[in-house]
Amino acid sequence: MAACFRPDPLNCCDISLDYRKLTFIQPDNRFFVDAGQRAEERIAFVLRILEGFGNDPEGISEFMNRVYMSHDVVFAFIYGSAVNSNLALSKIEDIDILVVTQGDKKFVYEWDAPKGTEIRYLRLSEIIDFLKVEKRFFSSVFTKEYNSLGGIFVSGLVVIKGSRDLDAIVTEVRQNFHKIHIKALSQIVENDCRKRIEKNNKFTKTKRGFSSNNKMQYSFYGSECRVTLDEARSMIDESIKRKNIQPGKAPAIARKILKRIKMRGRC
Repeated sequence: MAACFRPDPLNCCDISLDYRKLTFIQPDNRFFVDAGQRAEERIAFVLRILEGFGNDPEGISEFMNRVYMSHDVVFAFIYGSAVNSNLALSKIEDIDILVVTQGDKKFVYEWDAPKGTEIRYLRLSEIIDFLKVEKRFFSSVFTKEYNSLGGIFVSGLVVIKGSRDLDAIVTEVRQNFHKIHIKALSQIVENDCRKRIEKNNKFTKTKRGFSSNNKMQYSFYGSECRVTLDEARSMIDESIKRKNIQPGKAPAIARKILKRIKMRGRC
């Protein structure tokens, strides 16, 4: 069962919202390194990121309370790099939020999303459908990011609104995730590498990638930018550290990604 912690709002931050509603679910330490932060520190870090994107305390409070008080929302949480990476605050590019709704009400309200957030909506029935089969943790909602639903629930979460459904899903996923963890973690890492290389190429204005020599070059999934295998290995290693993935998983993850890179062809 995932460990949940309720922070002391007086020590958490100076924002006016009653943050006793927020909880932190630790990442599964079989797959992720313990960052060594208390729940209060992790939640305060997320709130500072929100403020860093130009959100005022009242706006953050209004959004959080709308989510928490909505009868249509089953549960909602913040996930991704803002919660799980070891990046500095200034290096976080966005804040991922997943809102899970009941019935047919997938898009609940025209809420004004806080600046810097990327909010996705799923119906509870959709999540349950994806988790019925133990090895099927991949959601079409996250196709663009080439991410896995299982990896999200195994990672650390800052919960805006919790429920028994969330507790049950986290427990079930963590019982079964080991069966597909290399595939799922490798997709998370490859997605991170794609984002990094595309960000770098925005500045260089080229699709050739990092190298200027004539070595064979390959691309990560979903990217036209190319790198050599040595550069790919280096980026994979950096991403594994950035995502706080257990170092012992690194060799298998790297092999999985490099195999996919080679299968997709080379120039």
